[in-house]
Amino acid sequence: MNRKDERPSKISYERYLNELGIPEDQKKSNGGHIPDYVKYGTWLRVNSAEKFEKDYQEWKAKIRAEQNL
Repeated sequence: MNRKDERPSKISYERYLNELGIPEDQKKSNGGHIPDYVKYGTWLRVNSAEKFEKDYQEWKAKIRAEQNL
């Protein structure tokens, strides 16, 4: 892991979401609205920018709080 991945940046948050994958209840094959084949973080950033930004700010605050312990 490089230093950029350790900082709470938008790209590191997007990569984090991509690694987590799509929540099962949101997959199209399970009745959700997100195609099963997409990278979740990238899809969320492009298709739901407001939610991505809101969740990113919460995640960033959490990461920074953990780093200050």
